[in-house]
Amino acid sequence: MDYSEYLSDASPSSTATIKALAEQALWKYTSVFLAQPFDVAKTVLQVRSPSTAQPGRPCKFQAIQTKPLHEIRRAGFVYSSDSDSDSESPHYFTAQTPISTGYTPPRRSRPRRRPGSPDRDVSSEEDTQRPQAPRPSPHALDIKSPSSLTAVLSTLWQKEGAWGIFKGTNSTYVHSILLSTITSFARSFFAAIFGVPDPSLSFRINPPAGSVGGLDILSSPAPMASLAVAVSAAGIAGILLAPLDIARTKLILTPSTHPPRSIMSTLNTLSSWTLPWSIAPVTFLHSTLPTLMSTSLPLFLRSKLNVDPVVTPNVYALATFIGQGLELGVKMPIETVLRRGQMQIAQSSSFQAKELQTVINIGPYKGLVGTMRSIIYEEGERTVKAAPIKSAVANRTTSLARDTPRRKGQGFEGLWRGWRVGTWGLIGVWGAAMLGGIGSKGGEF
Repeated sequence: MDYSEYLSDASPSSTATIKALAEQALWKYTSVFLAQPFDVAKTVLQVRSPSTAQPGRPCKFQAIQTKPLHEIRRAGFVYSSDSDSDSESPHYFTAQTPISTGYTPPRRSRPRRRPGSPDRDVSSEEDTQRPQAPRPSPHALDIKSPSSLTAVLSTLWQKEGAWGIFKGTNSTYVHSILLSTITSFARSFFAAIFGVPDPSLSFRINPPAGSVGGLDILSSPAPMASLAVAVSAAGIAGILLAPLDIARTKLILTPSTHPPRSIMSTLNTLSSWTLPWSIAPVTFLHSTLPTLMSTSLPLFLRSKLNVDPVVTPNVYALATFIGQGLELGVKMPIETVLRRGQMQIAQSSSFQAKELQTVINIGPYKGLVGTMRSIIYEEGERTVKAAPIKSAVANRTTSLARDTPRRKGQGFEGLWRGWRVGTWGLIGVWGAAMLGGIGSKGGEF
């Protein structure tokens, strides 16, 4: 049989293949380079442990209280009594007192020591009893807003310059290349073993507009088996690349002036090149849950809601966009917990000769549920909206001036720090897909 009419006569040469690979690698590195500042800011917000005292406002636990007089007398000091001079003191509220033309600050009476009592300094004694705040690191970032990406980027630029906002670019690029390569290889390997089509191969002639993702199980004869293959491949790739992901997070959260800064040197500082058991469940969920949701959503839409990408393409595109937004909302809290666990592994490495210097205070890691609970109810303080106080002035309800009530913990919003980065990326990719810029394969920000 002659297949000449089906096959192209001109096969690509080795030079053309190398050129295409170089162009793809350059395009990938450019996209990672442009997105890296936002990824750095998001990681800082996720791992940062907020302090209880806000800038410019003393903490309620650090308020300075005035000592009672009997405690000062008990310490060996007495103040001069004013009862003896009451009769001799002038009456300031009578007309005989001349009006002063200038302001004279009042003089404070100094304590007088009793004979035989030891010499003590009241000011030094009070200073020693005041809680001393820990001295901040010279590399620590003074972030005014706990949820502002621009505040983190501007602070990093002031502290470390351009190197600060592009930290970890090479490690992020290598991690993304290896992740896609290992995931594709494992997916094709499992698909060949179990005899199912590769989920990454789409058999649709005209894919719907705005379909972003690249995995298709609707045309598979065994959709559930193809789904299991895709999820398993994503989990294996995440587990194998966990040490590289830890090194990447460490490079982002350490000062750019502190060595080591290369990928291999940072990997050598880790105690092991395997996935630690303490963060294994979180790593597996972070790798598999997004793939599970994005790949099973088309099957759910067609089997349960009768939304087909061919019959109702617009409704299908809108439903897929909402599903990917839900996927982002589920992924962000798990990613926050994972980044903290990775930094705990980096800090507790046995190869660290001294304490690891970081640009922020690292939040504690207490497992998946424990870390989420700590973020919501224990770390920092948040402002609670106060109920307005009714006043009978002009029959209006006014809010009287009083202290703003505060509650311990960051609240549920602490689990979604940096959500704007993912939202901007999702909207940008979908906008380009709807305009026909990237076709049906889509991409990832």
